[in-house]
Amino acid sequence: MIHDAQIDQAAATALFDASGERHERRGRGAIGVVETSCGRCVIRHYRRGGLIARLSRDWFVWTGAEATRPFREFRTTQRLFVAGLPVPAVIAARFVRSGLGYRADLATREIAHARTLAERLSDASAAATIDWGALGTLISRFHAVGLWHADLNAHNILYGGEGHTFLIDFDRARFLAPLATKLQGNLDRLARSLRKLGHGDIVSSEAWTRLHRAYDAAIRAASAR
Repeated sequence: MIHDAQIDQAAATALFDASGERHERRGRGAIGVVETSCGRCVIRHYRRGGLIARLSRDWFVWTGAEATRPFREFRTTQRLFVAGLPVPAVIAARFVRSGLGYRADLATREIAHARTLAERLSDASAAATIDWGALGTLISRFHAVGLWHADLNAHNILYGGEGHTFLIDFDRARFLAPLATKLQGNLDRLARSLRKLGHGDIVSSEAWTRLHRAYDAAIRAASAR
């Protein structure tokens, strides 16, 4: 287990053993929300998606502690947080060995009163207030530090109750060269997500154009520094 310096080992262990609210998320299991000494935390159990989930929903092959998905995501998210990027604060990560593999969990601080982009799009009044240009600028900030998000979709963009926007879920994310061309593939992934949710009209609308213009302008500015 690894954990943030603000809590000790015993408190970090208790996080994963606590019972709390359960919430379904994107059809891949549930997350738990628990009260802790450092506020409300979200506990996510790592699960597989796709066809391989039929063989094992939550078991991963062991290749060493530092290669485990929770440890990698903890360190990636912490690096982004320290750099001042809008991500949840990571609290702890653990794996539990199981034969030649492991199962795992990650704890992050809850973003209060949050709604995903997908949830806002399902509400006509909330959808009308989405600032697509600001979203393009937000994504560019992560690309400026070389962060490639493995699954940038409408469920992994979170709007907090105070008007701030966050990216979440950095499982399998990795750092490439800052502003690498491959990073722009994240925008294509987001577009596919919108189409899958029945919002493909956005991708061919002025809203998507505003997102791209803001993204491109921010990338040019970052390149000029």
